[in-house]
Amino acid sequence: MLNLIQIFKGEFGHTKKSFGQHFLTNKHILKLICDEADIKEGDFVVEIGPGCGVLTYEILERNANLISVEIDKELAHFLKRYLHIYPNFQIINKDFLLTDYGDFGKNCLIKFVGNLPYNVSTKIVEHTVKFHNNIEIMVFMFQKEVADRIISRPKAKTYSSLSIFCQYFFNISKVKNLSGKNFWPSTKVESTVLKFVPKNRYFEDEKVEKDFLDFVKRCFVSKRKTIKNNLKSIDGIEKKINSFFGSDNVRGEELSVEDFIKFYEYIRS
Repeated sequence: MLNLIQIFKGEFGHTKKSFGQHFLTNKHILKLICDEADIKEGDFVVEIGPGCGVLTYEILERNANLISVEIDKELAHFLKRYLHIYPNFQIINKDFLLTDYGDFGKNCLIKFVGNLPYNVSTKIVEHTVKFHNNIEIMVFMFQKEVADRIISRPKAKTYSSLSIFCQYFFNISKVKNLSGKNFWPSTKVESTVLKFVPKNRYFEDEKVEKDFLDFVKRCFVSKRKTIKNNLKSIDGIEKKINSFFGSDNVRGEELSVEDFIKFYEYIRS
């Protein structure tokens, strides 16, 4: 059984802060991530940010077909050297934010997994939406504060345009919180594992969908302000808000995904 963290420590001795590298050491959590993603023989899995390969190894031991996307050239080479014995494994040395269907293919369902670099975790989730029609499930590790925003509900302090964006595309559930002691190097930051299951997209036209998501962001430009103030560049917005909600003292943090969709369609009509 490969102990990739010990091998990595022996070769490199430290991680790179610039890439936000903290490697998960708790084997029970590694197994939990794979179980929640229901990874089994023959599945097609894309792992984002494999690091030194501890989750990679767990996935490969389940005989899944795996592509790991690693931005760090040294780590990509490290994984090739120690995991080349698995014929169902491919490593792509690339920034995940630059990937497209050419990297993974359009004709298969994808299970995305990863202990995400926390400094770009929201950008990564936003990028996965480009593959939405092919996603079977996603299981990711986030900084707890980011995870709280993703799963937040209306009227909560953590509710934001990120909450709406994620909940528009996915049904999301919390799997587990864990402390920084489960990583090497250890950290004071708490983490959370979240599970994403794709939803049917409400808007079939991608341009309209993008306009809707941009509209939601505008409603949260200044969270303390009402949507009347955030949308004041729209002609007659006060009258439209009054007509739709019966009041113009409405804030974005009070509205659900469904509320935003209905209000957006009303504005467009």
